Amino acid sequence: MSNEKNGFFGTVFTFLTGATIGAGLALLFAPQSGEETRKKIKDASDKLNKEAKDNYEKYSKEAKKAIEIVKSTSEKSIDQMKSFIKGAKETLKNELIEEVEKEAKTSPKKKKA
Repeated sequence: MSNEKNGFFGTVFTFLTGATIGAGLALLFAPQSGEETRKKIKDASDKLNKEAKDNYEKYSKEAKKAIEIVKSTSEKSIDQMKSFIKGAKETLKNELIEEVEKEAKTSPKKKKA
């Protein structure tokens, strides 16, 4: 899914870059006064800046949500692993105690002199 998003955002970025370059060239070669051209360039720049800011805010919020999901999932996984390890340690401890007790019962007792 991340490849799909990267592909989509890459395509949108490429399109916007091409559109910006095309609009800039159209303004520079259009038959109008310098003042009109500067105003159009400023308006186009302001519009692109607003769109970039809006997109940054939108994707920043999405990234923060994704980070929180990863953090939460990681914390749950760590807790599960700790619980598993604790259980495994307890099981091994009990098995070791049983083994030692079993050996103690079956080994010949030494006589004291």
